[in-house]
Parts: sequence; structure tokens; C-alpha cells
Amino acid sequence: MTRHIPVAPDRLLKSIFQQPVRPFSIRTKLLLIALALLLFPWLGYRYVRETKDFVRAGQEQALLLTARAVATVLHDRPELFVRDDAAPAAIGAERHLYAYPLPQPIRVDGDPDDWGTELERLARRPADARYEFAAYDDPDSLSFQYLLGYRGNNLYLLLQVKDEAHLMLDPRARRLDAGDHLRLIVRNPDSRIDRYLLTATAPGPLAVYAVGPDWQSPLDSERVSAIGGAWRITADGYTAELRIPRYLITPPARLAFAVVDVDDPATRAIAHVVESAPGTEDEAPARVQLHSPELARILKGIARPAARTWIIDRAGRVHGVAGSLLVATPGADNPAGELRDFSDDVTQRTDPFLAAVLGGQPRAERRAALDAHGEILMAAHPVWSGEEILGAVLVEQASDAVLADQNRALENVMRAILIAFALLTVALLAFALRLTQRIRRLRDAAERAIGPDGRVRVEHIAPEAAARDELGDLSRSLSGTLGRLGQHTRYLESMPDTLAHELGNPLNVVNSSLDNLQNLGASTDAGTYIARAKNGVNRLRAILTSLTEAATLEEALRNQERTRFDLNDVVAGAVEGYRLAHPQTPFQLELPAAPLPVDGAPDTIVQALDKLVDNALDFGYPGAPIVVRLARDGGQAALSVANAGPLLPEKMRDRLFDPMVSVGKKKASQSRLGLGLYVVRLIAEYHGGASNAENRADASGVEVTMRLPLVE
Repeated sequence: MTRHIPVAPDRLLKSIFQQPVRPFSIRTKLLLIALALLLFPWLGYRYVRETKDFVRAGQEQALLLTARAVATVLHDRPELFVRDDAAPAAIGAERHLYAYPLPQPIRVDGDPDDWGTELERLARRPADARYEFAAYDDPDSLSFQYLLGYRGNNLYLLLQVKDEAHLMLDPRARRLDAGDHLRLIVRNPDSRIDRYLLTATAPGPLAVYAVGPDWQSPLDSERVSAIGGAWRITADGYTAELRIPRYLITPPARLAFAVVDVDDPATRAIAHVVESAPGTEDEAPARVQLHSPELARILKGIARPAARTWIIDRAGRVHGVAGSLLVATPGADNPAGELRDFSDDVTQRTDPFLAAVLGGQPRAERRAALDAHGEILMAAHPVWSGEEILGAVLVEQASDAVLADQNRALENVMRAILIAFALLTVALLAFALRLTQRIRRLRDAAERAIGPDGRVRVEHIAPEAAARDELGDLSRSLSGTLGRLGQHTRYLESMPDTLAHELGNPLNVVNSSLDNLQNLGASTDAGTYIARAKNGVNRLRAILTSLTEAATLEEALRNQERTRFDLNDVVAGAVEGYRLAHPQTPFQLELPAAPLPVDGAPDTIVQALDKLVDNALDFGYPGAPIVVRLARDGGQAALSVANAGPLLPEKMRDRLFDPMVSVGKKKASQSRLGLGLYVVRLIAEYHGGASNAENRADASGVEVTMRLPLVE
């Protein structure tokens, strides 16, 4: 069972904050540099924006001064505006009629030719929006266009009616509404509603009668002579012209009219009624908006081709328009050089922009033209009469084409700069990626050049060797260094053989001399010295043997022939030999019941086991048993040798299997170079296994284990 050891919070925080901070990589540094370079186009963009805003503010201020100058002319002149406290409905609801000033006299004869260019302002009923007109459900059967104008003290109404089958009044009819006719509703100066029916038995003048709400019988036998009208038949219907004295209508003018269609000559029943506005029959005539002649003269004086001026009352109704929206340079989309925006015959402006102006606050703003091909600068100033707002002056002007081209050029420059910096950033990132990849390949090659045991595997670093930059120089420098290191390593590896060869002959001479000296029957003291000399010679021979064994073992392993064998048999045979060689030391053998097949060299296994047993004998207590244990551990065989004796130093555990490392106190009669466990490690790695040393669980000694993979 795993034990969880609690860690104090202060120690945990200390361990976290003491972790080494990894520095930025080259790629990250180049990315930061690229991002820093983006600061310059951002500063340029900010400069362009500030300059553009400054120029636009100057344009807005100039236009606002123009609107203020026109508003000054209109201050305290309420007669120029039609007074009406009731807010009108939206122009889309068609509740208000718009009367245009007529430049020439109108002859009421049913012929529209004398209306001139004003005919372009004809309005259609029913309009594009659908209305629930009384007894009307077929727009193709009955519809009309109308135009309302004024001149002098009269209002003029032109009606062009489309009627598939028009039927005039029968002179013998008892009802006035028994034929096609017109209805007129006005509010008189006494604020009462007057109704007039206009009909005819033949083309020509219209007969006008004052009627009641039933529209059938006249209130008086006399015709109304103040209202004049004429009727003319056309190819698809008829045309009617009316003249209405303005004194009949209470100021402000309130007027409604309707076209009534009778199709059945037998029943003379009304088939359709089309009204000038929804709800005409609900006693609510529409407002008639009139131009002021004085205002028309003022507008004519301020008309300019490059700006358009609107005079608007406080309800948003248009009282006059002057000028046009010409641009400096005509374009392909607009060859005439004029922006297509609100037409001059718009009767009401409901821009949210005007709400604040009509509240008493001058303002300037920009908006897109309705044709989406330009930008319009608007400036508006309220018109005052004492403490009351009469309306507002709205001045519109197309943005200067030169400024638009300049803005477009600046935007193109900024776009090019941003694209260039984006490409530069991508190039820097690609360069950083390429550079880091080259450095990593060089690092990996350098790491592979030297093995875990410190020996040089290859003396040539192939990556970047042909490159002509600094990394190429580094690669070639590493190759030269590895070559020199390899030569030195080979020299060190050949040194044991050289020492063995060079020291072998003198040792043989010393040994033979000592043998001869012993055979001559020397004194007792001489025998002691002779024994010491032979012991030293044997120790030198053991040293040479160990050096030669460690130096030649790896090469011998590479040339060793591998075979499959049962590890149980190899270990059991070796332990029997140890018992015969060391009768004073008890050996305990623990083997599994099942075979443990291993693929390798059994002689090397015995060689490693010899080293482990020698270690146990050298470092164990005299006479203490040595335990040799072999067991299956998953897919591996665990071969361990345990002895009773001193424990391993904690600081030496990770270095026990390195060459030339030895622990414990040396005996005078022994030589230990620290190569035994190093040989064990080499043999375990040759078989694909590993080795480790640990103190025994009961702290009675040391246990060294070699793990070898099993074969199926």
C-alpha cells in the first residue's frame, strides 16, 4: 500500500518558487521583436486618424456655421412656418397632404398640360403600402394619381383616375351618388366639417353640392359656386381638376377627398371608394402643408450647387429645399456628379439626428448617402421665435472628393504597411522555426555522439556540417573536438593492455626470482619478506586482470553468441561451486518451481554472479550466510544476492555501478578498483535488463539485484 506523506505548505511553496525559470526561446524572442515592430504602423495609423478627425471637425464646424447663418435669417419670423401643435403622423402613413407652389396660373378645364413640370410630383392612391379603404379590395379596378398645389388664394387639385368602366350620373337619378363622383371633406373656419360631392352628367364642368353624411342628397338646392371643377374622359378613365378657395378651409388647412366608382348601370350601387388617406370618413381631414412665398424667395437666394439646405418645422415637415449634392469629381457609378439621396419632394424628414436639434441643440453628423456611393455631412441649427422653436435649418454637403481620395490613399498605404509587417513577422517566425530546428538537430547529434558511459560513439557531426554560417562552424568544431576526444578515449582504453604487457615481464622476473630465493632455503625472516613480495605481486596481477577484464568485456559481449537457457540451472550450478570454494560461508539458495528461460550468454551470467558473490564476501560479516534468490517478477527474472553487513552510504547509491567506484574499508590483502558492479551493469544491459543495489528491508545488510527479461 502506498503511503502519502503530507508536505507542509511553506515547503511546497518554496519548492515551487525555487524551480528554475526557463528562458525565452529564440523563436519567442523573434516574435516579441516582430510584435514590437508593429508599434510603428500603429503610431502611423493613429497619426492618420487624428489628422482625418481634425479635418472632418473643421468641415463640420464650417457647415454648422452655414446652418447658423441661415437660421439667423429665419429667427423671429413665425409667419414663414405653418403653426400646428399637433404632431403629424409619419409620412409613410399618408395622413398629410403636401401642396406645392404653382409657378403659373392653372386653367380648370380637366387638361393637366398647364401644370408643367409639377406633374413629376404626382402621388398615387392607393400607395405602395396596403390600406383598408372603404369598400375597396381591387387596386387594379380603381386607382388614381393626384397633385395638390396652391397659387394666390386658391388650392388646386389634379386627379388622374384609372377606372375600367366609368359611369356618369344619370340626369334622371334621384341620388347624387348614383354615378362616378368625387367627395371632398374640409374643416371650415368654425371648426365644423363640410362635405361636398362633385359629379357630372357629361364631360365638362363639375356640379358641386353640399351634402350630409349619407352623401346622397344635397343640403341645399343651390349648387356651391365657390368650388370649381372640370371632368375630362381619358383612354383608361378620366381626369378631374378642382379649384378650392382657401377661405373655405380653416387654418391650418385640413382637407380630404375620395374617388367613388359606380359600375352597374342597373343598380347604380357604389362598387369602390379610394380615399386620399385612411380614415377619411372618420371626420378627420388630413393636414395640408403649404410653402410660404417669402420662404421660397429666401431659399432661392441661398441655393448653392455644392450644398443642399432644408427648412423643417418642429414637427419634421419640410417647408423648402434649395441646392443640390454635387461632388467634386463625377465617378463611374455617378457620371452626373450628384449623389442620389432624398428627393426634393420629400414632405417630412424623420432623421433621429434632427430630434436633438429640434430640442434646441445645434449638431453636426455624417451619414451614408441612400445610394451607398458617398458620404454626406449634415449640420443643423434650430430656428427660434423668442423662447419657442419654430423649426430647424438642415444643411447637407457631400464629402469632398479630394479628401475621400486622400483618405483612400492613406488607407492603401496603411494596408500596405500592415501587409509588409505581417509578411515580415511570418518571415521572422519561419526563420526562428528553421533556426531552432537546426539547433535541435545539432544538439541531438551531439548527444548521440557520446554514449551514457561517456565513450565517443561517432566522431563526425553530420547535421549542418556543410552549412557556411555560424551553425556550420559550430558543427565542424564539434566534429574536431569529438575526433580528439575519441583519440584520447581509445588511448585510455588501450592503456590496460599496455600496462599488462609492460608490467607482465617485470612481474614474471620478480616472481621467478622470489621462487628461486625460496628454494635456496633462506632464513625465517627472509621467508616472511618473500611471502610479502609474492602477495604484492599477486595483487599487482589481480589489478592487471581487473583492468583487462573491464576493458575487454564490452567488446567480448558484442562478439558473444546468444542462446536460450534456463536461468534456474545456471544459478543452481554456480551456487554449488561457491559452496565448495568457500566452505566456511553458508550459502542459501531460493529458486522458483517453474523454469525461467533467458536469451543470452550463460557464461556472462555466471561472471556477473561471481562479482556479486565476491562483493557479498568482501563486505559481509565473516561466517554470516549469503542468500542467493531467483524469482519471477512479471516478465522479468530477478536475481539477487544479499549479505549481512554494513549498509550502503546514501550519497553513493546512484554511483555504485559506475567504473572505479568502491565503498567500504579496504583490506590490506585485497585490491578493489570498483569494477565489479560496473561489470554486472554491462552484463545486465547486454541482456536488456538493469541492476540496482538497496539496503535490506530489515536493515541487516545489502541486497544487489540484477533483472533480466524472460522470453516466451
